[in-house]
Amino acid sequence: MDDILNKKAPIDVDFLRSVINDDPEFERELFKIFVENANRNIEKMEESYDPSRYNFWYMASHAFKGSAASVGAFELSKILEHAQKSSEESSEVKAEIVKQVKEEFAKVNKFINENLLR
Repeated sequence: MDDILNKKAPIDVDFLRSVINDDPEFERELFKIFVENANRNIEKMEESYDPSRYNFWYMASHAFKGSAASVGAFELSKILEHAQKSSEESSEVKAEIVKQVKEEFAKVNKFINENLLR
């Protein structure tokens, strides 16, 4: 268990457990909703590469940033904060940001599945 409390983990488990009062059922439901919303927000971001759709990009990255922070995925939240500030960038820049988002989200999701779903 000490390994998952390591600061380098994709999720700050101490933070998460303090927020949910160490309730395993609530944790499972929270992660289910988080993953569903994450996938939806990634799709919305991919659909908003065109600079004229900057508001859609901004809203998707903003919502995703908040949900990532709420589960203690602070590195993912930082990437999404950068994404939010990049709403008027080119399609190429946005595609690179989404690549980073997907990579970090994959780490978070793997960590959830391997360490937190009990």
